[in-house]
Amino acid sequence: MRWLLTIMTVPVAAWLLTQTAEPVLRLALVTLVLELVVAAVALRSPDRQRSASVVAVLTVAAVALTGSWIGANSAEVTWFGSQVGHVGRDRREVALTFDDGPNVSATLAIARILEAHHTKGTFFSVGKAVNRRPDITRALAADGHLIGNHSYHHDSTHWLDPRYLELGKAQRAIGDRVGVCPAFFRAPHGQHTPFMAAVVRHHHMVMVGWDVSSSDWSSHDAAALARRILARSRGGSIIDLHDGLDGKRTVDRTVLLGALPLILDGLEARGLRPVRLDVLLRRPGYVAGCTARRRVQTRAAANGMAPRSMAASVRLVRDR
Repeated sequence: MRWLLTIMTVPVAAWLLTQTAEPVLRLALVTLVLELVVAAVALRSPDRQRSASVVAVLTVAAVALTGSWIGANSAEVTWFGSQVGHVGRDRREVALTFDDGPNVSATLAIARILEAHHTKGTFFSVGKAVNRRPDITRALAADGHLIGNHSYHHDSTHWLDPRYLELGKAQRAIGDRVGVCPAFFRAPHGQHTPFMAAVVRHHHMVMVGWDVSSSDWSSHDAAALARRILARSRGGSIIDLHDGLDGKRTVDRTVLLGALPLILDGLEARGLRPVRLDVLLRRPGYVAGCTARRRVQTRAAANGMAPRSMAASVRLVRDR
């Protein structure tokens, strides 16, 4: 039985190699595959079965833990909790998404850049930041940008709670303060579990990852950042950028403000049209039931400009 379990774990570990591009994880999996093969051979030898059994059990456990880590931290795999990383590659559309806002200096500046390029974005907002600056998120919604749920605290521990109360708390904050109920949720850092996926489904929402990201939170070169994003973008891509960091409202996002016009121009040159996430996924962007507040009037389409210009919304925020 131990020999059979060990042998069956070998193709599982080999399959996990196809599920991650992280060099450290790939090296670890190759090492584990070799250890499994050695343990399987040793288990057939009566005088080595005891020590081989210990090695086999520890190695199988290590494969299981590595697989769980890959599943929880990958923005594209679906076997550890259903989420969308991209759509069909035959589409000539992409979605520009922005995480961790609202940010007092960057969020509306990003919206102005998008407006200048006649497009709309999707802003995955952090509940605690929305509570502190709801005017910024309201301005985005009023101008036709899509608001998504990006948890309430955006920390590194709540995702392990099988109840995942963060989603509902952020949903209530956005609903009460902005007047919309997001249909799309993005897990902080992309870390998710099957329990979190069940909570998302319970709220009639869709968990969204990405297939294009380039660590824009740590980049200092706008041109290099734009080149990396464009090199990875394909039809149907969901592009992950950051108008804030971890829900902190005052972080410097100058590098993204410099890179975004280059990204938009590059996408146009490649024949890729940025649209809101609901347009890309062909699903409603909002759900009902998270707030009694009157819903903000937003445009359903991602392409046209909202009735109020972004400049008018910025004036409202500044006059707050």
